[in-house]
Formats: sequence, structure tokens, C-alpha cells
Amino acid sequence: MTKKQLIKKYFNQKEKLNLKNPQYLKQVKTFTSFLLEEDLQDNGDITTNTIIKGNPKVTAIIKTKENGILAGLEETRWFLTAYGLRLTTYKKDENIIKKGTKIMKITGGIKDILKIERAILNLLQRMSGIATQTNKLVKITKNKVLICPTRKTQWGLLDKKAVTLGGGGTHRLGLYDWILIKDNHLKQISNFKFQISNFWEIEAKTKKQVDQFIKLKPSALMFDNFQPKDIKNILQKYKKNITNTIIFEASGGITEKNIVEYAKTGVDVISLGSLTHSTKALDISLDIL
Repeated sequence: MTKKQLIKKYFNQKEKLNLKNPQYLKQVKTFTSFLLEEDLQDNGDITTNTIIKGNPKVTAIIKTKENGILAGLEETRWFLTAYGLRLTTYKKDENIIKKGTKIMKITGGIKDILKIERAILNLLQRMSGIATQTNKLVKITKNKVLICPTRKTQWGLLDKKAVTLGGGGTHRLGLYDWILIKDNHLKQISNFKFQISNFWEIEAKTKKQVDQFIKLKPSALMFDNFQPKDIKNILQKYKKNITNTIIFEASGGITEKNIVEYAKTGVDVISLGSLTHSTKALDISLDIL
């Protein structure tokens, strides 16, 4: 495989993050069930049940209150359908949405809609917020590198899918899919002459480690908490020998303010934990007509 093909196969596993994949569907079921159970517990929606008689049919509109990238629509459609509500969608995942844009119309009993209101808004707001921030970083780096999340996620694969809908990649989906040797592993290793036949990456924290690890011919090498100028100098040093065969990743201490400098170093991938642990949710509302 070419380097470009390897990056797509291992760092951008977008094709696995849909409801046709049983593993992904299981996680969607788990998180949406948790959101609803946390909200209702044993007593249900005591406000609505107290003040509204019966369960009259109504129509509700979900719309955005700020500009962004839409994400989480596939999951929301599944959630609403599972609870017997009818819906019409006006947009698709990955669409650019402006303030005031109608995303979908929901029809059903008012008690059924109000019961799931906060769960579906949390889902759409979080995933759209992550997609929006990712898209912003993709644009300011001019698509020179693949922007990825780390495994510092709150909603697991849903967070990673949101990144892909913003134009980024996935990195590893879990501990199971490919090998990443980090500092806590290295502390247990005395002999660095091992060979691995599968795709693998190793994390370097110093220039000395970079020199040492490159000799092992890893599939990928991560610069952890390096300054952009140091990464650039190292890659220029090795340019003729290995930059076309090893995938290089920068991670640690990277923010919106300095990501452009990292993108100019020559790395192939930039990963940021902040994409999935600190990104602001997109403001989205549900109004009953």
C-alpha cells in the first residue's frame, strides 16, 4: 500500500461508523438509552404528566440557533423511529447549516416528544459541535494534514464519527484495531529490537527516541509534545530516507492557535484530545408548533 492508502485505512475508518455496523449500532443504542434513562429514571416526565391531559398529537421543529456543520442526524433518526415518532428531515449529515435552519420536523404525541427532547438535542448538539470545530481546523490548515481525535472521548465512536463528518479522521477506534506503543508500554521494555508484522505506531517524547525508534521501521511515529520547529528539523534530517514510508503524527499541546504551525512541519496526521473533550456544543432547539 502507498502511504496515502495506509493513512486512509488506519487513521480514517469512517466507513465503519454507521448503523449498518453492529458494533456502532450497539454503541448508539447504549448512549441513547443512557441519556433517556438518566432523564426519566422511575418517575418519568413528572412536569408534562402533571399539567397535560391525554397525549394530543403535535408537530415540533428542530432548528439551529447558530452556524455550523450538521452531525448526528442518522443517530437521531434511528432514536426517534425506535420510539414511534414520525419525522421529516430537511438536511443531511455534513451539511453546512446557518442560524435558523430547519433540520427536521417531528410528529407524535406531545408527551412522547417532550420525553425525548433533551436526549435528542444533546445528541445533535454535541456531534454537530465536534463536526463544526473539526471543519474549522481542516479549513485553517488548508487540508494539508489529517485532523484526528484521540481516545479521550466522552461518547466513544459517536464522537469519532462527528469528527469525520467535519472532514477529519478517526485514528484508532479502540485498543483492538492496531498497535500503538506509548510511554507506559516503553517503561516495561528493555530490548528495542522487537519486530511487529502488523500496522503499528510508536510514541516518541525526545529527539533521542525519534532516532532510536526510526531504526525499528515502524508503520507510524508520533511526535508527542514536540515544538513545531523541532519536528520540522527532524523531518528535514530524515527526508531522503524514510519520510515516504513512515506516517508521522503530531500530538500533545496542539490547539486552534498553533495548529497551523504544526501543519507546516511535514507531518501527515495531527491529533487533538480537545476535539472530543472540550469542544463547545452547537446551539440547537426544539419548538412545538
